[in-house]
Order: sequence, then C-alpha cells, then structure tokens
Amino acid sequence: MSSINKTNVKDLFDEYSKTRSMELRNQIVEHYLYMIDILIRKYLNKGMEYEDLYQVGSMALVFAVERFDASKGFEFTSFATPTIIGEIKRYFRDKGWMIKVPRRLKEISAQLPKAKEALSAKLHRAPTVKELSNYLGHTEEQILEAMESGQSYGAFSLNQTFDDSQEEGEGAVFEKYMGVEDSGFSSFEDAELIKGVLVQLDEQERQLFQKRFLQNKTQQQIAEEFGVSQMTISRIEKKLRGRFKEAWRI
Repeated sequence: MSSINKTNVKDLFDEYSKTRSMELRNQIVEHYLYMIDILIRKYLNKGMEYEDLYQVGSMALVFAVERFDASKGFEFTSFATPTIIGEIKRYFRDKGWMIKVPRRLKEISAQLPKAKEALSAKLHRAPTVKELSNYLGHTEEQILEAMESGQSYGAFSLNQTFDDSQEEGEGAVFEKYMGVEDSGFSSFEDAELIKGVLVQLDEQERQLFQKRFLQNKTQQQIAEEFGVSQMTISRIEKKLRGRFKEAWRI
C-alpha cells in the first residue's frame, strides 16, 4: 500500500473529480491495490490464474475510482468492494466452463439450482450436500464435484449447506455476517459488502435493518414503533434480504 494518508486520498479524489487527471487516478488506484490481493484470495486455486484474477480486479478498481463521488461521504472501500467482487464473479461465470469439466458434472451442476430451491421450500432452510444427493440421485462426491466445477467454485464439506451456512432460516446470511470484525481477509470482504449495501439504503431501511437484524426485534415490534402495519415491515424486510443476497450471489 502507498504512504498516502486518508486525508490526502480525499483531496486526491476531490482533485480528480475536477481534473480527471490520469496521473491522479493512477495514484489513487495504486494506493488501493492492496484490496485486490485481499479480495481475490478466496477465489484462488479454483481453476483461474492469480495474474488473471488480479488483472480483472485491478480493472474493476479503476472503474470504481472513475465512478466514485467523494462528496457523498461514503468510504471508497465500501463503494469499491462490491464492484470488484462483482467483476471477479462475472469473470468466473464467463470463463468457468473454459476449464475442462466432464459433461456429467455440467449436467449435475445445471440441476443443482432447482434442487436447492425445491429443498429449501420443503425444509425451510438450505439443504445439505447429503440431502441434495438423495434428492437428485447422485453420490455426495458427485454433488461436491459438480459444485466445485460449476458456478459455486467453492469447497464444501459433506455436512455443509448449499449456501455455505449451517444456520437455519432465510435470515442466515445476515446472522452469519453481523458484527464482523476486520480480523482477516474474509471478514474484510464481508464487512465491506455489508457497508456497500447499507450506504444505498434510505433512513427507514437502515433503521429497520438495525432493529431487525442487530437488535433482534420482531416485525410486529418494529411495526408498532414505526406506526405501520406488520405487512409493511415484512415487505421492506423482504426487499432488504434481496439486496443482501444479491451482494453475496455468485
């Protein structure tokens, strides 16, 4: 990371917004290149070269710098992280099947989304690999291989649920990441993705998020505080869940 401090970075962004100087842009990009190393770590050893992922992440960083508006008061890392992760995931979707994958695994991988959806509706939680295996009639090893070679690009244990959460319920994605401290590479990404979504919410949505997922209040309690119906709170919460799920979608 370069030696530019936080104040200087803000000044550089302000100056760049006025001049669109390539020299200033490159200074800012260089300062934030450390983010690329952090954010691509979880995507390494999945069939893509480090250099390719680094290049994709770097280009996304450049786009983020060009689009960032410092006057809105947001942190650049919160703004840039979803952009960088999104480009990396898009690269995997576009290039993933270029890796030689047996047709059998491609067919199983194509069956997984509908199977996961059907089992989630039945079980009211994300299914385990074993449950997917029984549902589709393939071995657990085949399910794991299909996940690894398909769109998930991740390693799963035999007891791990399809969405990488062992907690039950639709809200697991929130409970898993709330209160994350920046203690490592994964927590950096998770925390920045959370902040990246939060800065896009209006005041009512932010208050609902805090009360529902941090203070663990019920929808009815929040509805009474807001002076609206429980159905209104339910609709807002559903909208929030969609935004966060999209942020972690692969």
